Amino acid sequence: KHKYHLGNERIILTVARLVARKGHDVVLRALPRVLEVVPDTKYIIVGKGNYEGQLRAMARRLKLEGNVIFAGFVPMRELAAYYHLSDVFVMPSRTEVDSGDLEGFGISFLEANVCGKPVVAGRSGGVEDAVINGKTGLLVDPRNEQEVAQALIRLLTNRRLAKKLGHQGQDRVFCNFTWDRIAKIYIEKLGLES
Repeated sequence: KHKYHLGNERIILTVARLVARKGHDVVLRALPRVLEVVPDTKYIIVGKGNYEGQLRAMARRLKLEGNVIFAGFVPMRELAAYYHLSDVFVMPSRTEVDSGDLEGFGISFLEANVCGKPVVAGRSGGVEDAVINGKTGLLVDPRNEQEVAQALIRLLTNRRLAKKLGHQGQDRVFCNFTWDRIAKIYIEKLGLES
């Protein structure tokens, strides 16, 4: 909070490489609608990539400079602080048909969940394996900024729901995605049990 001069603003966060398929652009286009309902919202973008120039230009064009923070590269040891600072994690990843580029799983959704944060995710690629709609987060059409805005507004204004989804996500990670659990699944699948 001190680093970015934040007070009690509502924080949405994306942690991802800055490439087109991650959906930062859709979040930026959704942000004006979010600000109409939750005017103290800030959007923190963690990551670097070749799409940064376009995203910064879009933020300027939409007059969002005061509401968008480009944090750049953040070392792994500091990422948890960003997740904990946020109220909602958002990454409406989409499949890029021309290149065939898609989200394989989306570990950042689990990172947000393990910090007790609800997520808004694009219904695309392997994301539905990482996010359970209505239980650990909300799945949206990754190209529909209105759907993204509605999901963000819902979680920013309904703190009870946001907390519930965050806690359920955290429980799911601790139950299903520990190294012991993953090792057990591999051992069973490979028939290595003794």
